[in-house]
Amino acid sequence: MTTLYGRARPATTLSDALTEAGLTDAVALLSAPHAYRVARVHQGDCRTYDDSPEPLEAVFDARVFDGQRELRWLCTAGREGHAVLLGEDPAALPSGFGETLPDLHAESTLPSYYLLWGHPQPATGNGTAAWTALSTPRIGTLHVPVPPPPPGCRLRLVAREYVCVEPRHGNAHVAEERLLRIEPTELAEPAAGTAAPQTAHSGAPAAHRTDTGTSDGTDPASGRKNDG
Repeated sequence: MTTLYGRARPATTLSDALTEAGLTDAVALLSAPHAYRVARVHQGDCRTYDDSPEPLEAVFDARVFDGQRELRWLCTAGREGHAVLLGEDPAALPSGFGETLPDLHAESTLPSYYLLWGHPQPATGNGTAAWTALSTPRIGTLHVPVPPPPPGCRLRLVAREYVCVEPRHGNAHVAEERLLRIEPTELAEPAAGTAAPQTAHSGAPAAHRTDTGTSDGTDPASGRKNDG
């Protein structure tokens, strides 16, 4: 059994949530009305591929992860929003971040993968050694804060699904999902009769979205999925 712990912080800015979470080296998926960006977070500061500060004023939805924790933030009014911090180690969740959420006890966990659109190539510009440019004619170019993969490989977003069992009827279901990392993967042609890999739009999960306040059954007060 695996336990997922969480803390919630209402009425906070994204900048304050990043600082209070104490994320020192993380990846941020940032949604704004005019753009979708991926940034690197270091000690509460978001940086783009050219090492410029990433403006957060227009961001309305963010998911930030470092492999051990995930921070979710959704704007609710003005520049303030609801933040949730999740992780399997309760000691990694700062006590001052906010109120404690009910523990989620999962019977098992499953890996989940989302293939990122775009062909990877080294990013160009200042300080871009650890960045990859994902390019496709239909979407454009998105810079991702990971080193370019080996030749012939693509990039994928890795997540962990938490499988719980409904106590009354014994039905198993995915109660939660936590983003972990972006990594290279070999892309092989699917065999006949098998499904193609899930594809994410330049870093955004294509399914099982668990952002706070989404229409997939997530509780806006806790940032977690409803069991029903």
